[in-house]
Amino acid sequence: MFLDVTKRRNPKLIQSGVTLHQSGQIPPNTYVIDLDILGENVAAMAETAKNHDFTLYFMSKQLGRLPFIGRFIAERGIEKAVAVEFDEAKTLAEGGVKMGNVGHLVQPGKNQWKEVLSWNPEVITLFSLARARQLSEAAVQLDKVQDVLLRVYAEGDMIYPGQQGGFRLEKLDEELSELARLPGINLAGVTTFPNFQLSEDKKSMEPTPNLTTLLKAKEVLEGKGITVKQVNGPSATSCETIPLLAEEGVTHGEPGHALTGTTPLHAYRDLPEKPAIVYVTEVSHQDQDHYYVMGGGYYGRSHLTGCLIGDNEKDILKQRVKAIEPDSEAIDYYGAIKKPDGFQISEGDTAVFSFRTQVFVTRAHIALVKGIQSGKPQLVHFERKW
Repeated sequence: MFLDVTKRRNPKLIQSGVTLHQSGQIPPNTYVIDLDILGENVAAMAETAKNHDFTLYFMSKQLGRLPFIGRFIAERGIEKAVAVEFDEAKTLAEGGVKMGNVGHLVQPGKNQWKEVLSWNPEVITLFSLARARQLSEAAVQLDKVQDVLLRVYAEGDMIYPGQQGGFRLEKLDEELSELARLPGINLAGVTTFPNFQLSEDKKSMEPTPNLTTLLKAKEVLEGKGITVKQVNGPSATSCETIPLLAEEGVTHGEPGHALTGTTPLHAYRDLPEKPAIVYVTEVSHQDQDHYYVMGGGYYGRSHLTGCLIGDNEKDILKQRVKAIEPDSEAIDYYGAIKKPDGFQISEGDTAVFSFRTQVFVTRAHIALVKGIQSGKPQLVHFERKW
């Protein structure tokens, strides 16, 4: 999905991938992240947010939820993280990363609230009255009052499979009275996801019905006399969408894919954020129809189309082959690629992909590399999956 744009906008990342692999510094099945470009992307979004009086929480799951990356991002202008589930939050918090939003998209377990509160998150997102009662009880025991966001939805909203739930807009007014009586929480705002989707012509990001629901929910809270401190509108948060969100009255966003220049729109338009991640693996073997590369890092919604193959920096940018989308019912022990026209593939060659991913659900390793743009790549941190 991002192979062409990465080759054009960050070819040195691809070349560094083949050099690191061929020299044995990284193994097959490794995501390589360009720290220099990642830092530039973060700084650009932080500056855009500042110019629009907008607050950002960074999302790390796409990058493998590493504390090293969290601290790196915080140092460059986005100080707090959004953790979509307890395990990500725990990993980041114990690694010295400040928590912005916890609980969206996955609610902590009933016995995990006290530990969540120990991290002093700025807000916690709630999906139900039952979870609100659990959190309130834990907060009272710790002599705390926790700011919370209510996840809201309405009929006709765009909800991804596996992400359903929250406070229904039509019933929100009657539920607010009970929520307001809980002594351990303070109703600070509302959130929903996703608030943007790629337009049909692939030239822009356009609001989903969820954004209308979000703004209506804010009005419901204000109608009850509640001071709304946060209107959180995640999905495809980037330098492109921050001004649009701010204009609508949204106060917070949660960049994830924009950190590496890989939101859907980045595949079709050159935006301020540049590509900063590739998947590097190795040609394993062949049969009558295909070559096979070592797997482990594929992702079901990657929209991959091809990869670059070679054993050196000079040739790899010229040697592209078509890749086969992995079968969703199979474990990705290998990935299949077409046999090339015009050049030879050898077992042991490097294969470099650039597709949409969620590193945290893969079994891939992660290599954080600086100096790529100066032609002197240096492996700063290597995270093994096991």
